[in-house]
Amino acid sequence: MNILLTNDDGITSPGLHAAYRALTRAGHTVTAVAPDRERSGQSHSVNFFTYLQVTEVEMPDGSIGHMVNGTPADCAHIGCFALAKDPIDLVVSGINTDTNLGYDANYSGTVAAALEAVANGFPALAVSQERSANVDWEMAGKITKEAVNLFQGWGIPTGVLVNLNIPAQITDPAWIWVPLNLNAVREYYVVDTDAQGNKRYKRTREEKYCQVDPGSDIDLSRQGRITLSPLGPVRSERDTLARLRAKTFETRRAISSGL
Repeated sequence: MNILLTNDDGITSPGLHAAYRALTRAGHTVTAVAPDRERSGQSHSVNFFTYLQVTEVEMPDGSIGHMVNGTPADCAHIGCFALAKDPIDLVVSGINTDTNLGYDANYSGTVAAALEAVANGFPALAVSQERSANVDWEMAGKITKEAVNLFQGWGIPTGVLVNLNIPAQITDPAWIWVPLNLNAVREYYVVDTDAQGNKRYKRTREEKYCQVDPGSDIDLSRQGRITLSPLGPVRSERDTLARLRAKTFETRRAISSGL
């Protein structure tokens, strides 16, 4: 397959290189297009009004990768439409350093790059590895390779990405399809002052207090399971739309009857 490989940790990140090695060794043609530095937490932000600078860099096998001074979504878009070999069979975003589970998928640059791909008609896989003192990047690369090899057989609809999360301690090698846990993690701000005496705020979280739905991605990941979740970009909420349209019709009818 012709694969576009991107991420939000930067072109030199160990996760991207692990995915690159595993996929090229498996015989896939891989074009790496990634940010010039870590761009975690940038979600789906893009640059509309400035030029993107693209610099060629050498990948582990001596081939050419592309370093972009933009966001992960920028990298996915310019990779799909200007830099990658045509046609693109799959966009892989990752391997991210730390998981993108539950509500955090909304903030993730890794997931956003995959969302940018599927929004433009390209199939996409986002891959994340839980942070730990001894990350086995080779294992994460092998899991990524297996997911890529199986992807076409999953029958994922156009406009839907697959979000793959790998726990630090795997208790069962068989991955499982799960929904996202949509309850946000409890967060608060630590307040102190800088050297000039100005008050400043740092966002932090108490993840252990997150309300976890049984059978969700957070629940199964905490149990050491490799999880897969189908995700889609923002769409109109159909049930709410139908209800509001009906309500608008009723309002108009009531106004008309009073004229």
